[in-house]
Parts: sequence; structure tokens; C-alpha cells
Amino acid sequence: MKPLKAVKLFSQIQNGNPVFSKSTEYALRATIFIARKASKEKKATIKMVAEGIGAPQSFTAKILQQLTKKNTGIISSVTGPSGGLYISGEAKKRSIFTVLELMGEIEVIEKCIMGLPKCNDANPCSMHKSYKIIKQELLRMLREKTIEELARSKDAIL
Repeated sequence: MKPLKAVKLFSQIQNGNPVFSKSTEYALRATIFIARKASKEKKATIKMVAEGIGAPQSFTAKILQQLTKKNTGIISSVTGPSGGLYISGEAKKRSIFTVLELMGEIEVIEKCIMGLPKCNDANPCSMHKSYKIIKQELLRMLREKTIEELARSKDAIL
């Protein structure tokens, strides 16, 4: 991670602002939206998802392409007149961490917050000890929270 990116991340954490890229924010929101509103019988369209998460339709389509790739197993996509998007019961049991992995955002959390390439317990940066605790708790929460759990909540996604 570049030092400037690390400083920006730390600033975002301190100010309570989003830590992840806009693509990842939309991917998380789209995943939760689809888990809440769609099923194998009643699929969601890209337009419905984009409107439901407050994102541009073309940008949402690109993000959903990443989440519907056959090897990811998060969002299922069916083509044709009765096609659309849904999340299977099995996929809903997956953690939010999976979405972040697919979007390439785990590195943002796991790297040194100061952007040092060799920061570790033996050679810590000035933020290492403090951030290590935050990082462990954040990773634990992301690995434990399931798509289904977030979909069942009535918390806002828009």
C-alpha cells in the first residue's frame, strides 16, 4: 500500500468515512439488496438493483458482473425473459468478507496503515500496535457477518 493511500485510509477511519472504494461500497449494498428483495422465483433486474442502492445503472452492471462470475458463487444470474439476479440460500450464508475479497479490498485492511512494506510485530511502524487491534476486530466482524444476517436487518442501504 502506498503511504498516501494509507494516510487517506487512516483519515477516513478517524472521520468515520467509508474505507472502501465506491465499487466495493456498491457491491456490498447490491449484495444486501438482492438478498433482501430477490429469490430464485422473483429475480431482481440490474435496473431494480441500481435504483435500490442509488448507483448508476452501468456502474452497477459492471460490479454485478464481478459478483456473478461462476467461480464466486455469491450472486446467481439467469438470462432470458424471466431472467435476473438472485442469491441462493447457500450463498447467503457466506460472509461479507467474501464480497470484499472479490472486490480486491482485503489488502486495504491487512496492509500497514502507514504504508510501510515491512511493518510487522518485530519491526512495527508507529501505528502498528493500535491498528493491529482495530484490524483484528474488523476482520473478525467481516468474517462473521453473513449476507443473510445483513439482509435480515432493516438497516439502511441507501
